[in-house]
Parts: sequence; structure tokens; C-alpha cells
Amino acid sequence: MTQTQYLLGPAGWSYKDWEGEVYPVPMRSDFNPLVFLSHNFDFVEVNTSFYRIPSTQLRQAWVKKTETIPHFSFWIKLYQGFTHERKLSLSLARKFTDALKPLEQTSQLNGLLIQYPYSFKLNTGNLNYVNAVSQVFQGYTQAVEFRHKSWNRNEIYEIFKEKKLVWVNIDQPLISESLPLTSVLTHPDISYFRLHGRNYESWFSNEGRNARYDYNYGIGELNSIVRKIKELTDLAKKIFISGNNHYKGSAIKNLIELKRIILS
Repeated sequence: MTQTQYLLGPAGWSYKDWEGEVYPVPMRSDFNPLVFLSHNFDFVEVNTSFYRIPSTQLRQAWVKKTETIPHFSFWIKLYQGFTHERKLSLSLARKFTDALKPLEQTSQLNGLLIQYPYSFKLNTGNLNYVNAVSQVFQGYTQAVEFRHKSWNRNEIYEIFKEKKLVWVNIDQPLISESLPLTSVLTHPDISYFRLHGRNYESWFSNEGRNARYDYNYGIGELNSIVRKIKELTDLAKKIFISGNNHYKGSAIKNLIELKRIILS
């Protein structure tokens, strides 16, 4: 029987609104947010790579700051040009994978987090595109997140199992055709849960990222999420749990409480 390892971490770390909530105020000149998180969590998701391909200097800085913490690792979010703009250029893909080498060399890279938008619905063309992306980035563990419920089908699970893709189980506001929280394992070793919060009012608004992810889970909600996570206990070797309800540090507070519930 598999002994499941629960790994918790936030989505990103460079948030001004975390000062005084997660990070100390005033911050000492030698304080580094990534180092602080590496001592308190198991991994982080890199969000900057979604907006632009990280520079060599930035990548090397991540490694240097965390290389002495052997348990700490990274999931790199795939550049939005591939997932949202549908620009599957081989030269751009090579540039992106070159950016991963510093983390690969220190074995700190878990894999790629591939997040498709809510508008990306299941149809033949989109499924073919998912397969094309997975082919271009073969060799990397790929965690794939859909937000539209049309993908929530056994046929898709079977395709993921065949390709050893990680199905990302997400918690988000259940509006219209949104994907509900699942408890699905498609990779032989890894499961992934991402918690986005349940801010119904701002989820599809134009108020910006902070408003969308401004949500603090209550204890009852966290208990119900843990029940879903524990459905995969002893089935997955590693269960990654990410908090993306980042505004004002809610993700950090909720992840600490989640860990307490899981281990109790």
C-alpha cells in the first residue's frame, strides 16, 4: 500500500498585500519572501512564467535562494502564449524549456502546470490541441488544469492515464458551466489540488486578479475539501495542494489550517 505524502504550497510569492499579513513589516534588508516560504512549505507555483518567460538571472536566483532546502521544489506555470493564445511555436517552446534548466539541474523542478481558461471547452479541436501541447513538452511531468466542466469525463481521464498527465482537481466558484471539485487520479504517482477560493461575485468580473482571488475558506469548507483530498490517500504517492486564493495571504492561512486537518 502506498504511503501518501501531502505537499502544500502557495501559488506565487511576490504579493505586496502579503506584507503585514504573511511577511513582516518592516522587512529587514536581508528578508527574502521565497526563502521564508521554502522554510514553511513544500513547494511554490511560479506565476511569472505564465506572463513571460523568466530570465536567466531570475531562474538562477530561485535556485541559489533555495538550494540548501532539499525538500523544496517548484511547479512552473506554462506561458499563456501556449494555453490562452494558442501559439504552439517549437522555437518558443524551446526557449521556455531552456528556462527550466537551472531547476532541472538541482532536481527542484516538479513539472509544468498547464492552465487552460474557462472558455476552453471540450471539442475535437481543443482535445487535439491538448495532445499537441503534451507532445511538445514530453519529458516533463505535466499537470493540466481545465476550468470548464465539459472536460470532466471518463474518456478524458483515460487519455490522461495513457499519457501520464496529471489531472488537476480544482476548487472554484460553481458558476454556469464551471468544473466542480473532483477527486481524480490519472498519473501513477501524483495528484494535484488547486484551491482558487469561492468568490462568486468577482470571479467573472473585470475587477482584476486580486478581487477574483479574494477569499478566505471557512473551517467547514476546508473540512469538505480535505475529505475530497483523502479519497486519494494510499492511491497517490504525492498529493500536491496549492492555495491560489492569494489576496491578503488567505492562501497561506488556509494551507496551514488544511495541513492541521489532514494530519489530525
